[in-house]
Amino acid sequence: MNVQTTAYILGDNISTDQIHPPRYFSLDMEFMMQGFMRGISDAWSENIVPGSIIIAGDNFGCGSSRELTAQVFRERGISLVLATSFARIFYRNLINLGVPACHLETPCPWAPEAVQEVVHDADARTITAGSETVRYQAPSPFVQRIIAAGGVIPLIDVLFESADE
Repeated sequence: MNVQTTAYILGDNISTDQIHPPRYFSLDMEFMMQGFMRGISDAWSENIVPGSIIIAGDNFGCGSSRELTAQVFRERGISLVLATSFARIFYRNLINLGVPACHLETPCPWAPEAVQEVVHDADARTITAGSETVRYQAPSPFVQRIIAAGGVIPLIDVLFESADE
């Protein structure tokens, strides 16, 4: 199934402080969401809409391992996060919150800090813009189960519900 959407392209070593600057930490969800990508671009922060895709290079999410940073991806409705590699704790935070995050199989051909209109083919695991296509790996079956449930806590709830039957 093909879906047209917008991809925001990032480079290597993008830290959690760039993704979600600490000054936006808050229990006020509206204020917290305003910080999303604020360390990269004010325009991106203001214009990213649900269904957007984030594509990054190596070591995406390095730095502090705050769950709030991953939570903002979920709250802003990011449909997919792709990177050549992820900081381990950041990756687990995304998955644990039900945010689809996958590793790129092919290098990203688009320049960092670009916005690209793309076609996402989830069945083929490709992102295409013009004549350029990137492929990404399917998550493990266990990770797919967490994402399908909406996160690790909802999955645990389902497992306990079925255990009662």
